[in-house]
Amino acid sequence: MRLRDALSRMRVRVSVAGGAITGELHDDVVDLSFAPGCYERASVQALEEHLVSLAQALHTEYVRQYYRALSEAYQQTITKEPVAIGRQDREYTERRQELVAEGRSAGDRIVITVRGMRSWQVRICAGTLRALDERQFSAAFGEAARALIRAQFAGIRVLKDQVYG
Repeated sequence: MRLRDALSRMRVRVSVAGGAITGELHDDVVDLSFAPGCYERASVQALEEHLVSLAQALHTEYVRQYYRALSEAYQQTITKEPVAIGRQDREYTERRQELVAEGRSAGDRIVITVRGMRSWQVRICAGTLRALDERQFSAAFGEAARALIRAQFAGIRVLKDQVYG
């Protein structure tokens, strides 16, 4: 129960673009914020690249905090998953590295895709930066991120069922 409590209290906060864009992950919620004037000056391409960096950094920091919580709960240092033993474990690991998850905001204005939690892509639909103000954009990004997180967990559940029965 201690691990579950630690994980539910975890808050991951990272910044990219020299601190101009900040993301905070808690539960399956991603809150996005911009330094003053950053959103208004951003191009679609630059913002997509910064948001990919943000997603990668959030994931990396989440994994770091997760293993710290796991280590504390089991009172031993755990820094990575155990080595795959047996055919099923190897199959699961290989297939998980190719698992694709996608999250979309309402109206598909923002789409976030990840393969194997390594290869990230953020697509912002043309006209989105003109149509949405900073607050609306942040909410739409959070919506897409939440959908991606849920899709990833759903994909993992399906994969485990397929591999382990």
